[in-house]
Amino acid sequence: MPHPLLEGRQLRKKYGLQTVLDGLSFLVTEKQKVALIGRNGAGKSTLLKLITGAEQPDGGEVFFYPQTRLGVVKQHEELPDEGTVLEYLEAGSGKQEWEVKKQAAQFGLQQGHLAQVPASLSGGYQMRVKLVAMLLEDPNLLLLDEPVNYLDLQTLILLERFLQSYKGSFIIAAHDRTFLQNTCTHTFEIERAGLTSYKGSVQEYLEFKEQQREYELSANKKLAKEIAHQQKFVDRFRYKASLATRAQSKIKHITKLRNKITAIDAALATVSMTIPSPRVVAGTAIRVEGLTIGYGDLVIADGIDFEIQRGDKIVIAGENGRGKSTLLKTLAGRIESLSGSYKWWHRADIGYYDQKTEATLKPSETVLQHLTRLAPADASGERILMMAGNFLFKGDDLDKSTSVLSGGERARLCLAGVLLHEHNVLLLDEPTNHLDVETTEALALALSKYEGTVIFVSHARTFVNTLAEKIFEVRNGTVRRYMGTYEEYVEDLAALTSASTKEEAQVEQGAKEMNAAQRAEYQTRVKEHQRSQERIDKKMKKLDGEKSEILAYFFENPTDYAPVKAQRLSELDQQIEALELAWVEDQESIDELRIKLNH
Repeated sequence: MPHPLLEGRQLRKKYGLQTVLDGLSFLVTEKQKVALIGRNGAGKSTLLKLITGAEQPDGGEVFFYPQTRLGVVKQHEELPDEGTVLEYLEAGSGKQEWEVKKQAAQFGLQQGHLAQVPASLSGGYQMRVKLVAMLLEDPNLLLLDEPVNYLDLQTLILLERFLQSYKGSFIIAAHDRTFLQNTCTHTFEIERAGLTSYKGSVQEYLEFKEQQREYELSANKKLAKEIAHQQKFVDRFRYKASLATRAQSKIKHITKLRNKITAIDAALATVSMTIPSPRVVAGTAIRVEGLTIGYGDLVIADGIDFEIQRGDKIVIAGENGRGKSTLLKTLAGRIESLSGSYKWWHRADIGYYDQKTEATLKPSETVLQHLTRLAPADASGERILMMAGNFLFKGDDLDKSTSVLSGGERARLCLAGVLLHEHNVLLLDEPTNHLDVETTEALALALSKYEGTVIFVSHARTFVNTLAEKIFEVRNGTVRRYMGTYEEYVEDLAALTSASTKEEAQVEQGAKEMNAAQRAEYQTRVKEHQRSQERIDKKMKKLDGEKSEILAYFFENPTDYAPVKAQRLSELDQQIEALELAWVEDQESIDELRIKLNH
């Protein structure tokens, strides 16, 4: 039987008049992998703070068992700007060099990274160092609060694989359902200040919860029908002396039936959003030519050329610290480009959101006052209330001061303020940070129906997969279009991440005549073209099978008039020809890249 590690005993926490947690009790045992979910402001971060001791409960206690070793990522810690990564990890953990290197290798930290100054690494690699530093302390219970907010996709894939094979326990609060589904076997949900524990994945729990809700609604309908039936008797006979006693008995029965009706909180209904946008006609939204982005003398990326059509939904992908946010800020006009040009269509009306948008919040304002201040002059009160409702601000929530909002509630409010305007272009930098699972997915669906252009940065895979139509990747100092779906991009990135140790060793040995970054880029492109060929082969095999069936039909029925089959045969020939051409183009690209690698 698994040994217990952590226990919450009747935990209570209030902020002012608001009760966030009320009588929470739970138990975490060995090898238990827990997804902590709940609406923004429900108390997920509060619970984690109580567990780590960052805050104290107003009642109850957090109890750690003797064998528990807690591990927490110090997300906001600044890494030293002197010494090497290896020295930093050795000093912090007291472990030998081989142990440090073994743990570091799981997160793609090779000799080249370990020899650098910690603070000089990109944001994604700094977070890898912090993860390794935590794991070198040999914890058996990890706490991760919104890791998707701080990790780039490459690091997230590495963390996900590590957690899947991790022998210890962990509690993760995250807004990316894909990440939770791939790593967690248990679910804790905080709702209405209470906690529900479920042995199963998030998806299984939400399906169970929906079944329970439907059962409760059905039971309530039956009870309401029975109450109405009994009430008719009472209304008709309660003042007749011969039936008064029976009527009184019916009244008592009605009271009992009413007490059985389950209270279903309307505030917890499924999130639904609508984002207003003016009609958008076809054409180019933005053309970028020879663009160089950066700050002063610091060039982040250059040689950037692309064109985006109106209505496109574009994700900017790539490692942290490579220039994704810088690109968005440049296109939004928040910072100047260093050289080159970009030109929006003359009717482009740009709405921009990033984490600094929270600076628009005034502590003295309520939610409704904030939205009213930011709304367009011609916005009706109904439109403002609708947008507030979109982001789950209803009833008493509208009178909440912005100073008491949780991180997720603040993010929701700022997004609502941006989306109140009928922009035809939206530039969104990590719009899902701090949002709960349901709000994140509702936002993705709403943006996919929005007629305008959306260019965004996000590492939340469920969100990106729902919304993104095209992928632009910032890598090795420039921006390129990835020709494939986001699922294929993640698949390719996962394969490349798996092979990173071997590839980076080859780069270190073979970089005498070629820049290491350039060589790595060539190797990455070869693998992408090879994977593209594999996908083409699968599609061609399927189409060839369908073609063979149609040809067999015509062979067996030579006199049969079948225009639909003939039309489909012509379409298949065209599709197969296009795939063959794409396969040849991939092979030509592979050959060219291999020539460059061998010189």
